[in-house]
Formats: sequence, C-alpha cells, structure tokens
Amino acid sequence: MAWKTEFGESHEGYTGAVLPDGSEPKPVYLDPGSGADFRATKEWWAYSGELGRPKAASVRGCCACGWRGASYPIDWEQLGNEDDVLDVAGLYKDWSAHIEAVERATVPFPVALDELLRQLETVLDPLVEDAPAAALRAAEVLSRLSWRTGRLAAEAVQDDGQLQWEALGTALGVAPEKARARVTHYLLLGAGGIR
Repeated sequence: MAWKTEFGESHEGYTGAVLPDGSEPKPVYLDPGSGADFRATKEWWAYSGELGRPKAASVRGCCACGWRGASYPIDWEQLGNEDDVLDVAGLYKDWSAHIEAVERATVPFPVALDELLRQLETVLDPLVEDAPAAALRAAEVLSRLSWRTGRLAAEAVQDDGQLQWEALGTALGVAPEKARARVTHYLLLGAGGIR
C-alpha cells in the first residue's frame, strides 16, 4: 500500500525490503490470475522467501524519487502468525520527514493563497455530504479556474529563456521529467482549445 502526498507518484512512499547483504531486491511480478497484466511490487511482504523469492532481513521507508530511510530488522518468527502485523510507524515517520524536506524546497504559496485554499477545503468537504450537486458544480468551476491558471503559468514558464527543469521540478516537488510533462500538458490543452 503506497503512502501518498500532493506530489503524486513522484513521491509515493512504501515499505521496502532490504536483503541480508544490505541491497535492495529487484521487483517481484505478481500474477493476478488469468490475464497478461502483471503487477510489479517492491514492498517488503513480497520478499518472504516463498516461491523462490529472496527473504528480506529488514525493512525501510522508501520513496519513488529514490530516497531510502533507515533499515529496521524484521522478526519473521513473530510475523509467523497471520494476525501479527508489521509495525511501520517508524518507517512512515522517516518518509514523512523526507516529504517535509521536499515541501520546504517547493515554491511557497503567498500567505493569502494558502489561507484561501485551507478555507476552501473546509467549505467543500462538508458540501460533498450536505449538497453533492453543489459540490460537483464547485468542482467544475475550480477545474476551469485551475486549467486557465495552469495554461497561463505554463506559457510564462515556456517564455522564460532560463528555464531549468531540475529547478522547476524542485519548486513543484516533482521529478524534472514530471515538471516538463506538467508544463507540456497545460500548453497542449491551451493549443487545442480544450475547455
């Protein structure tokens, strides 16, 4: 199960396996049954030593960006009982500290915008329960506003002759290729006259 943030798949976290020699195992491909769609995982539970897979000696918090936290040993004997669950609180705490560092490196919102976004969330969340049609209407208005703002911002980024994808990625809290994809997405929406 992945830990998620506002940064999407660029910073999804998970409980990763560490082999006895300290290395990280290759992904395990799971067969969902009848079909050609195999799912890859690097989560700790796939490395139990069963089905010819390596057996993890420890676990650590991992992030899709490549960040790795401290290792914590696995007591496989204690986990032999199906009712026992691996305590991942320390791993999640390590990953959360990493995400906080990512957030600190992003471009900050002006104070007024940050407060407005918080207020918007406190108004919209109950609206989903109390008046779902109004919440859908609000979502559409926000979607149009978001699209227009994104398109104008992408055009401004493109017009900046000093554009560095690494710096933009850091400012957005995503990998450089994701930053480029985001700009391209909004530019293509604007070029196609969508919305």
